[in-house]
Amino acid sequence: MEYIIDGYNLIKSGLLSGYEGRGLDYSIRMLIGILIDYRRRHPSISFVVVFDGNPPYPYIFPQEKGIKVVFSGDISADEVIRIRVEKTPEKNISKTVVSNDREVKDAGHLFGARVMGVSEFLEIVCPSKKGNGKKEAKKEVKKKVSSLNIIEKELKKHYKI
Repeated sequence: MEYIIDGYNLIKSGLLSGYEGRGLDYSIRMLIGILIDYRRRHPSISFVVVFDGNPPYPYIFPQEKGIKVVFSGDISADEVIRIRVEKTPEKNISKTVVSNDREVKDAGHLFGARVMGVSEFLEIVCPSKKGNGKKEAKKEVKKKVSSLNIIEKELKKHYKI
């Protein structure tokens, strides 16, 4: 199963929206941390996260097998997602497009992929515990990402950035 994720859409409309004030790269690292944690528990799942534009500088995000981060460059992330599902409609039965954007969802449906909203996706990869709600889920996200900060520091030290 492959999830194709509208990255900024997920960050801006979901659990991670509260972290935007810390910078885009921080929000992206938080998202990648959640995906890494989920994939370690479910190794048959892969993720392609598509962001609009070019990567923030310096572009140092954890690299993990089964998690691909794509920046769309001069075209929109929506267009990259559409092209991705349009190329191989015969394989789309095992793909799920994640976005709240209607056009992105329509493209997924049109080419045979499953479609899922941001809230539904976050509940799968980072479920909130009953009764604890959003506050507890945010604590879990922070906890999962703390290891990413350690990795980032080590990478910066190694590459002398």
